Amino acid sequence: MSVSASARWWTKVRNPREIAIRFLATEPCRSLLRLAGKSRVGLRLLNVMIGHRRLFRSFEEAWEWARRSTYAGHDHPDYIREHLFLSKSLRPSDYAALYWLLRINPNNISVFDFAGNVGNLFYSYYPYLKRAGELLDWTVFDLPRTLEEGREIAANRSAPGLSFEDSIRGFSEEQTLLVSGAFHYWETSVREFIGQFPQRPRHVILNRTPVHETQPSFITIQHRGSYAVPCLVRNKKELASAFAAEGYVMIDQWPALELSLEMPFLPNYTVPYYSGFYFRR
Repeated sequence: MSVSASARWWTKVRNPREIAIRFLATEPCRSLLRLAGKSRVGLRLLNVMIGHRRLFRSFEEAWEWARRSTYAGHDHPDYIREHLFLSKSLRPSDYAALYWLLRINPNNISVFDFAGNVGNLFYSYYPYLKRAGELLDWTVFDLPRTLEEGREIAANRSAPGLSFEDSIRGFSEEQTLLVSGAFHYWETSVREFIGQFPQRPRHVILNRTPVHETQPSFITIQHRGSYAVPCLVRNKKELASAFAAEGYVMIDQWPALELSLEMPFLPNYTVPYYSGFYFRR
């Protein structure tokens, strides 16, 4: 390590808060962290020390924290590029989503891709969905800036059946509602999520969403370096009950092993893998 690098390192760790964080992150402290996190006082103290990887009382508080150090939002160019890069191949949890898309209405596949970015899932799924004699209609709904880039990408690619909408008013119950990697960004209840559509969806596929088996639902921040976004980690039973209250039956569930949500200073809240669900009304 050079002299200048050593000076920078020492300047950083000389901060008492940084020293404490580095100490708490070591493996011998994990059992103590789990124990401390079980009490209200211990959880409150840890929250004060651990920066953005903490629990927040509301989305408003989490957004305020996210804006302190970086860009806060889902339309950052790095966010778009990251998901477009991932569309080059299927990930493990995509196979379950594809399975149900091919069986819900195999001769006329119609998808409303909620928060679908630039259509990255369309490009991943198209070779598997477009078989002889099938019709494919894929609508992406997202933020205006993201949709603009999506249209530009689609214009330079072969994307038959792909369209982009900045409103959900055109949603039809004949469409399968697909929410992949986005439901944990929805800030209010399942009831309000379903109620926003002009017609209640018959089929809802949630994929790649973090849920917790034991902890009650909680809010934290996903930090990607150049951008940060708050998210809601729902309790798994609470999620299933909320959909059941709206008249939905959980037909299937699966692990999304390619993703996890690490809470290094709050190990009781770590999500070892994301999950996927298929609900039918």
